[in-house]
Order: sequence, then C-alpha cells, then structure tokens
Amino acid sequence: MKLIKRLTTSVTATLEDAVGQFENHDAIIEANLKQTRQAVAKTQARLASLRQQQASLEEEQQYAKSQIDVWEERARSLSGSSEMKALQCLSRRNQNEAEARRLNQAIQQQDTLITSVITNLNSLKAKLDDMTQRHNLMRSRQAVADVNRVVAKAGKTHDVNDTFERWEATVLETELPASRNNAL
Repeated sequence: MKLIKRLTTSVTATLEDAVGQFENHDAIIEANLKQTRQAVAKTQARLASLRQQQASLEEEQQYAKSQIDVWEERARSLSGSSEMKALQCLSRRNQNEAEARRLNQAIQQQDTLITSVITNLNSLKAKLDDMTQRHNLMRSRQAVADVNRVVAKAGKTHDVNDTFERWEATVLETELPASRNNAL
C-alpha cells in the first residue's frame, strides 16, 4: 500500500512539474493584466455615468427647491383674493418639498455609491500597478535566468573536454597503426 502511495505521489509531483514547465506564465499574466485593465476601464466608465446621474439629480433638486419658493409666493399673493387657489398653491409647494426631500435622499445614496465605486477603482488600479510591476520584474528575472543557464552550459567545459579527449584517443588509435606501416 505504501508503495502505491509513493508511486502516486511521485507521478503527481512529476506531472505538476511538467505542467509548470510547459505553462506559459507570461501569457497567463498578460491575460490577467488585460482583464484587470478592462475592469478598470469599465469601472471608470460606470463612475462617469454615476456622476452624470448625480448631476442630473442635483439639477432636479434645485428645480424642486426653486418651485417651492414660486408656489409659496403665489399662495401669498392669492391669500387675500382666493383662499381656494392659495391652498392649491400650498399643496403644490408641499409636493415640491416632498420631491426635494426624495431627491436629497437619492443624492446621498448616489454619493455613497460613488464613494464605494471610487474605493473599488483605486483598489483595482493599485492591483493593476502591482501586477504590472511584478510582471516586469519577473520578465527581467527570467531573462537573467535564461542568460545564466546559457552561460552555465557554456561553462561546463569538463564535459566538452572529456569529449575532446575521447575523440583524440580515437584519432590516435587510428593514426598509430598507419604511422607504423609508414615507418616500415
């Protein structure tokens, strides 16, 4: 049973090592960087849209507040001549006050939402910057490692020297009988 477990562990480790060697780390990181850039762009677009919506809500709120004053002034001007019309004007003023309060709540919710999106956007940007920096660092380290590997292979003259020695021995073996025949 232990033998099977050892074999399974060994095979698994070998396969993981092989997959790690075939895996294109640079391409995987590039894909992640692309996705993160897209997320940043989408978040920035959404933030711009939220800010436009907030500006629209603020304009509506300003209009509702201005209408409060208009209907209140009309009610005052009509209070002496037509009490019924003055009450209708006050009713319209109250409607505009309610609308202004509703818009104020919507603006506060929009502020909270915008703050949250800004926080997320800053987090995404920081993640993108970190990933980009790490990607560039790993590319540089990989280039240095590749150069070191080539230098190490070129520096293994011991293997090359052994090969030259064996070759020279073979050539000498071939040359010796030929030189003896010539000497006779």
